[in-house]
Amino acid sequence: MSEEQRENKEIRREQLEAGVGDVIPGAGSRGKPRRMAQMVSVRLDGELVSRLRVVAKERNVTLSDLLREGAERIVQETYTAAQPRLNYTISGASHRYPTAADPHAYAAN
Repeated sequence: MSEEQRENKEIRREQLEAGVGDVIPGAGSRGKPRRMAQMVSVRLDGELVSRLRVVAKERNVTLSDLLREGAERIVQETYTAAQPRLNYTISGASHRYPTAADPHAYAAN
């Protein structure tokens, strides 16, 4: 055993005796639970898989990343389409603000 190893062993022994690194009950707080990824298997046509691999290579991502992105887009589009759209009308304003859609809005008065 080298001199450095002996010194390290002695330091660890001293820390152990001093209680360094001990868990103190009640001193911490529970963190957020981590979402665990799940493996999903699908059967795809060979030609489709080939085209997906080409797209993944062009984007410099893995096939799994590409498929994950597609699945997230489908869910997002479905969720967005299901949301009711709200329209607001603001009345009572006495001043008309110019907009780019109104070609005369910026004309000098």
